[in-house]
Amino acid sequence: MIFKRYKANILNYRVIYILAGIIFIAGLILLAIFGNDYFNKKRLSKVVEIDSQNVAEIDTVVSTTCRFTRLLDGVCVDTEDDTNPELVAMMIENHTEARPQSGLAYASVVYEAPVEANYSRFLVIFPKDANVQKAGPVRSARPYYLDWVREYGNDVLYMHVGGSPDAIAIIKNSSNNIFDFDEFFNGPYFWRSTDRYAPHNVYTSSANWQKAWDKYGTKENTDFESWKFRDIGNCEGLDEECVNEITVSFLPPTYQATWKYSSSTRKYARYQIEGRHLDQDGTAIEADTIIVQKVKSVVLDNVGRLKIDTISSGEVIVFQNGHKEEGTWEKETVTGRTKWLDKSGNEIPLKSGKIWIEVVNERGDVSWK
Repeated sequence: MIFKRYKANILNYRVIYILAGIIFIAGLILLAIFGNDYFNKKRLSKVVEIDSQNVAEIDTVVSTTCRFTRLLDGVCVDTEDDTNPELVAMMIENHTEARPQSGLAYASVVYEAPVEANYSRFLVIFPKDANVQKAGPVRSARPYYLDWVREYGNDVLYMHVGGSPDAIAIIKNSSNNIFDFDEFFNGPYFWRSTDRYAPHNVYTSSANWQKAWDKYGTKENTDFESWKFRDIGNCEGLDEECVNEITVSFLPPTYQATWKYSSSTRKYARYQIEGRHLDQDGTAIEADTIIVQKVKSVVLDNVGRLKIDTISSGEVIVFQNGHKEEGTWEKETVTGRTKWLDKSGNEIPLKSGKIWIEVVNERGDVSWK
């Protein structure tokens, strides 16, 4: 009996040794598999780290694979039909009672220009199919904003709430072919929020303007002259002064914007007196290109309404990826495109993406560092 128990114990130890051996061998196999994967990842991370030093070159290569670019802002789109979408233009105010605004962060092109007392107001342009849950506060029209709207053809749905007498006269003149959409006559496509006082509480959305477009749009899909676009690397400061901060003053400090460039995001972040300029939904307002267009203006009446010379020429400064390029802007006709020209008279290509045009008159100022 003792012999049998002893023999059984020996067998049990042998089983344990065999199982331990199997587990050990399995561990070596797993170590070989996952260890190889780990070191491969480490090697890959080093490659990525090295390649990140050449972001500009990578972007240039990627851009060459873009078959279709949108006329509006130069961004890549999927099909040829997407290159020239129907557009929506809208007046959005910048009064302190209107802040924070909604929709500015999602616009493709934004014009900021002075109105009465040199407060600033925005003209924003979206592709019709943009997804914008809330846009506004929507405010009234002025003639010079209409000059910019008409650069984009007859397809632009122009959303506003009333306007100055001169602006309304231009809109009512059928020969001007403005696809007008005034809240006074199209109330169901707008709403008034209860969290702000009038007149700073009129809003709309992409769902509303798409319904309006589908019902009233002419669907001409008018061609317009696109600006030129390019890829551009970060400013290295080798043969030029790099600019990382731009301040545009209309009526400081309340109506003053500062744009700060980040070489890591390759975008300009906007700041106002309240701090970082955010949409009401918390989305940061950023731009890829900042254009400062210097203009001449005169006061028209005792209300302080302005006449701004848009069909003219003047000084322009284009900021992209830390670069600063000075030149001349010119616009020959009311429907003609405003062009940005370098000192040799050649058109300055813009970086694809969001474009902000800061229109500065004699009462305003611009500085950079």
